[in-house]
Amino acid sequence: MTGTQYKPLTIGISTSALFDLREEHGVYQTRGIDEYRALQFSRRREIMKPGTAFCVIQKLLAINIPGEKPRVEVALISRNDIETGIRARYSLDHYGLDIPRIALTGGKPVEARLLKAYGIDLFLSKHPDDVQRAVDGDIAASVLHDPPLEAAAACKPGKVHFAFDGDMVLFGGESEAIFQRDGLLGFLKYETENAEVPMPHGPFAKVLFVIQALKATFNKDDCPIETSLVTMRSGTAQVRPMNTLIDWGQIVDGAYMIGRSSQEGHKYQKVDVLAAIGADLFFDDQTYHTEPASKVVPSGYVPSKSDHQKAA
Repeated sequence: MTGTQYKPLTIGISTSALFDLREEHGVYQTRGIDEYRALQFSRRREIMKPGTAFCVIQKLLAINIPGEKPRVEVALISRNDIETGIRARYSLDHYGLDIPRIALTGGKPVEARLLKAYGIDLFLSKHPDDVQRAVDGDIAASVLHDPPLEAAAACKPGKVHFAFDGDMVLFGGESEAIFQRDGLLGFLKYETENAEVPMPHGPFAKVLFVIQALKATFNKDDCPIETSLVTMRSGTAQVRPMNTLIDWGQIVDGAYMIGRSSQEGHKYQKVDVLAAIGADLFFDDQTYHTEPASKVVPSGYVPSKSDHQKAA
């Protein structure tokens, strides 16, 4: 089915999101940029350890078939200098990661216009400021947490499984604004009355559409990509997102709507569901969910646009 039209999913990733540079970053914080650069150059032949997004990038690149149009492209886009760039290049080649494009800004912030010049659909970084610039520039982006507690090198085989929160991630902020203004009862009333009205696109909807087009290039039974909605919605508030996903073309494989608590008072958590479904990368707009999830599943926080961007 490779004749199906699609554009490659193009991911921009920072060095510290792909590799575990926490030790080196500690040197930068305590001893300054010059010693950091000298350390990286002295270690240029020392292979970097896998970081938060290493496994998902490795699995995504493995989808590509040599000699065919790539389904996934990755560019390393980093604030680092060329000393770290040399070490990163050796590390990429060691792991067999087909990442031919690199951007090193030499300490300057990563701007949205640079990401657009590289054709980035999704930007993953551990620099909140860079992610915010991407978001303000209408690029889907996420601040990744540290790698899960288990060894990042223990990549599990199988499909690449993306898990997305609903409101403010796949969907726009309309419903969240109602909740903040009118409370839970007002939110439930609004969602029930608008159950048949598709929700607006959120910042990650366009990424999901690109992924869906890639999935269409495979036979359904052997598609290596899986997508899931993971939300705390419960009761009648669950109908509208399901109708929306049908309107978008049944665009996710699974929908996990957890609810806030059981009758016995047990507070359900997204982290338990994410571990159970084997998610490879989870995106949410609340650190309340991403922080505990990041202990077992690679996770990223999705910020909203800056206030001046919202006003524009």
